[in-house]
Amino acid sequence: MMLRNLFLALLSATLVVGGPNAIGKRQSGTSVVNLGNNTGTPEHLASGVLYGIPDTANQIPDHFYTDMGFNYARAGGAQVPAPGRGWIWGLTEYKNRFASALSNYKTARKYNANFIFLIHDLWGADGTQNSSAPYPGDNGDWTSWDAYLTQWISDMNANDATAGLSVDLWNEPDLTGFWDRSQAQYLQMWGRTWHRLRAEWPSVLLTGPAYAGSPSSSNTWWTEFCSFVKSNASVPDQWVWHMEGGGGDMESTYGELQVLLKTYGLPNNPVNIDEYSTYPEQVPSGSAWWIAQLERINAHGLRGNWLSGWALHDFLASLLSKPNAGTSSYSETATGYFPVGDYQVYKYYNLNMTGYRVGTIPSADLALDTYVTVGSSLVKILCGVRIETGTWQITVNDLSAVGLPTSGTLDIHTYEFYTNGYYAEVDAPLDLGWYEHTYSGNSVTFPIYQVNTTTAYAFEFYVG
Repeated sequence: MMLRNLFLALLSATLVVGGPNAIGKRQSGTSVVNLGNNTGTPEHLASGVLYGIPDTANQIPDHFYTDMGFNYARAGGAQVPAPGRGWIWGLTEYKNRFASALSNYKTARKYNANFIFLIHDLWGADGTQNSSAPYPGDNGDWTSWDAYLTQWISDMNANDATAGLSVDLWNEPDLTGFWDRSQAQYLQMWGRTWHRLRAEWPSVLLTGPAYAGSPSSSNTWWTEFCSFVKSNASVPDQWVWHMEGGGGDMESTYGELQVLLKTYGLPNNPVNIDEYSTYPEQVPSGSAWWIAQLERINAHGLRGNWLSGWALHDFLASLLSKPNAGTSSYSETATGYFPVGDYQVYKYYNLNMTGYRVGTIPSADLALDTYVTVGSSLVKILCGVRIETGTWQITVNDLSAVGLPTSGTLDIHTYEFYTNGYYAEVDAPLDLGWYEHTYSGNSVTFPIYQVNTTTAYAFEFYVG
């Protein structure tokens, strides 16, 4: 989560895929689907949110959570106004910020979702703190940090709030907006806090380092961290970093992590990208692309949140809207929620893509990616281009693995996921109908004509 100036023109357009009147642009590569490669049961790994949950219980109706497969939340009371600015401002300000986080925790657990507690936010270092704000261990003094942990541990226990709990020990310490101190002081904080929390709660997941920067052998924040946690016996239970820079892909980034783990003799613990996608990528095309990326490496993912103030605690991380959203008349306690275009991607991903997953690879330019499931009657392909225009292809191999002949004709049903803007209501994808494709060699290929940067598609065809 970063405090940045938000800017993006509201985009809208239509697109015909594979139809007789579709006009292509540049040819940019092919995403390949292998129907014979069963990669396991769908778990909707990308269906988490960073903040986006109102502090008022039940404000967002249940079906918006359940339909999108909500399974992870991450919060810690950030940007609650005075008197709710966190521990460093006094006990009352801590209590009000804790109440916000506890409410979000209870909402998550209502839907059996896991909850990542951001203790840096509860401390008060949420990016809105002033330049004189204290940090744990300043001048070698850990008194306030230790007292803070004692208070927080006591409050979590008193509220029976450890089931499904994970703790990010600090958010994006490699950025000065959240940690304006040395890396050495951060590592001291990590070691002290990890061992304290592990002793208190042996089964609670302690995760990190939650860097803004991706794993890399040339990144000293990563190399020093790996060296330290190995020697300090404070290895995170999940490897966590953020993918919000607008570049990079999950497969190569995961490969960089594997190099680090091998170099430092660290365990290959699960990966959680608990902030993913830039604000321009929070449209159907970007979300479909990220879903495919996270599913490929079996990583949980939580949508980044680019809103501020009370809006940060609303809209399910920009998946929903309501009357007066984005205007001066916005009210954080108002209801009347409706889905935006991006929501329909997650709803389809959760409710429609059942059965088993199959292996895919992105296009060579990494712009087009696909996530595919095989159900009892239908193959379903969700695809997105990462905020580009042009012409791509999808090739589906090993059709006989789902009982189809190795040559013939295949009818494919197409759905369009569109947006009319970040706060505009979209109640369903567009049904673009069926198109017949002739194929041979146990493989079918069809084009994606991407004439805007926002639209995603789903393709369905019957198994044999």
